[in-house]
Amino acid sequence: MKITQSILLLSFIFLPQSVFADSDTKQGEHLYKTYCSSCHGLSGGMDMSQRVAPPIAAVRFHYIGSYPDKTAFVTAITNWVEKQDENRSLMPGAIRRFNIMPPISISREDTQKIASYIYEGNIEKPAGFDKHVEEMHGKN
Repeated sequence: MKITQSILLLSFIFLPQSVFADSDTKQGEHLYKTYCSSCHGLSGGMDMSQRVAPPIAAVRFHYIGSYPDKTAFVTAITNWVEKQDENRSLMPGAIRRFNIMPPISISREDTQKIASYIYEGNIEKPAGFDKHVEEMHGKN
């Protein structure tokens, strides 16, 4: 009986965390589609003359290389969205091509959810993205 109670107690402690994590990921996906995908989505593919910003897969690629830890990744993306600074950019080529990202009005908490969603990597890549990465960076 005591073992069953312990198992139930542990379930109540850990289950909500996984439920909230999944909920944050879903919220992050929704927020990404609301605030980010019109510029960073699939439209334009890898034809940069048809895009207004780099695809989010490219942003993830550059940030995950410098910030492989989720907390550091989320912090870096959140800090960038709050204050774009060309001197801190990990993508100077994107700034040369598209200019600096304009400020957007979004809460820090929502930005963190978006960054967590991007970190998880369940994002769509434009057709030709993997080939582009191979050609430009020699890896995928």
